[in-house]
Amino acid sequence: MGWRLSDWLRADRHYVQGTSLARSGKASEAAKAFDEVISVFPKHARAHLQRAKALAAAGRAGEAVGAARRAAELAPRSHAPMVALGQIHYDAGHLEEARKAFLAASRLDPDNRLVQAHVGLALLALDQEEEGARLLDDHLLYGYEGLEARLLTLAEQYLWKHREEARSLEAQLTPDEGAREEGPAGFGLQFASALRRVFLWPIARLRGHAALWRMLAEEAFSVRDWDKAIAALQEAEKAGADLEDTAAGLGMAYLEARNPPAAAEQFLRLPEEVRSDPDIALALGAALFDSERYEEAREPLRIAAERFTRDFLPAYVRGLCDIALGQPGAATRWFLLAVEQLNPQLARKRFEEMMRVRRGTAAD
Repeated sequence: MGWRLSDWLRADRHYVQGTSLARSGKASEAAKAFDEVISVFPKHARAHLQRAKALAAAGRAGEAVGAARRAAELAPRSHAPMVALGQIHYDAGHLEEARKAFLAASRLDPDNRLVQAHVGLALLALDQEEEGARLLDDHLLYGYEGLEARLLTLAEQYLWKHREEARSLEAQLTPDEGAREEGPAGFGLQFASALRRVFLWPIARLRGHAALWRMLAEEAFSVRDWDKAIAALQEAEKAGADLEDTAAGLGMAYLEARNPPAAAEQFLRLPEEVRSDPDIALALGAALFDSERYEEAREPLRIAAERFTRDFLPAYVRGLCDIALGQPGAATRWFLLAVEQLNPQLARKRFEEMMRVRRGTAAD
């Protein structure tokens, strides 16, 4: 059977469209675009492979496995379909099947360090600690294609269960990387570095309202005297200052005073459209997370993560919400965003902490 030039052009257009849709997070639409390519060229191995990845991203793991296996049949000398098959099995919790697929990929390309890192990930997930940790130590630097996010999910899932013994990520970072300059604040980040850019936002808007209390609140914020700031803002509200301004300011002050439940209640007084502001959403998400209200924290942290694309904190803590709720598979998406913004340090640091705690627990 021959193909016309128009067939080639149509298939190429759909392939490019599918790739673009996948990058935009439109996985189901991407899978349909790759279906169009395959309808013209049934033996297009790359289209089958990309379709498998799109189906997996759309939550259709069973179909994704079939598509990846078909890609492997069409490209029997390539390790890529077997890596994708392993990733699909891994994300579905089929760890032994993932290990087999990654080992098959390593036989096809024994010197490929990305493949070796995936083998290490599967072994570590299967509690084959010594060999898994060795492979990850040796090859994590080459762990792209989502491996770092999967490793971060594995590490955070373990560290959450052992959080009494584990250091927070914040304790592992330098101030330049996002830690508090004053020192660690326990497991879970307090968002201090991210909040500095929005501290004075509500205070600045108080101009023209309850001038005396505004001035006192500004002064208290400038010297980080949160008790005085809270008292001044409460008086400003009594004197007729706008609720939106005082509630936002009180929320920020309570958050810095390490009273996240009070902070959350203040932010929740704000109208929904105000809470949708990324800065406020970030602060609200922090307050809810630190109040252990993980389900409620998801949406404001989503807003912040999708807005602050140069800051790993919102995406990282959004992923931690899923970990805390027992949904590690959902966390991987957010950890992928986080590691892209601090690559590869985030996964490496948490992997090292997980191994430290595991070995300490084993020794006990």
